Amino acid sequence: MSGEVPNPIKVPDGCRFHLNCPSCMDRCKNEEPVLKEIGPGHMLACHLAN
Repeated sequence: MSGEVPNPIKVPDGCRFHLNCPSCMDRCKNEEPVLKEIGPGHMLACHLAN
């Protein structure tokens, strides 16, 4: 990803990284992804991983 880190005070709707993500879908703009453990000690919140 490129671009700036999202503002922690004014977090965008949906996925907080959708403004910089090259794989952004409409769902990313409206729905926050759920944080899931994808391996021991590794967490991920992305609609593409569901």
